Amino acid sequence: MCGELGLDFDEVYKRTNTSYKPIYIPLPESTSRVEEALRTVFGTWYSDYKSASSVERVEAFIKLGRPDPAAYADEIGPVTWEHVVTEVSKVLASHE
Repeated sequence: MCGELGLDFDEVYKRTNTSYKPIYIPLPESTSRVEEALRTVFGTWYSDYKSASSVERVEAFIKLGRPDPAAYADEIGPVTWEHVVTEVSKVLASHE
């Protein structure tokens, strides 16, 4: 459907966040007051991969056989798609 509308699937989905527990990671610390104020404004929001909505989204992408273009993180920081798939697969297997 995206192709018929002239839309890039990955571009559309990397701009969406299904998570009920998004994770905000500010820019690295800086030395000036202005830079410090800006770091909290210009950080990055990530999806978690542990909330029910995130697990459902990841499961859908696994079934599509393609990586989710959205960025994921946990309490330690950004994580790879492979890490997300491994962790979500464990959750899904435990509910079979």
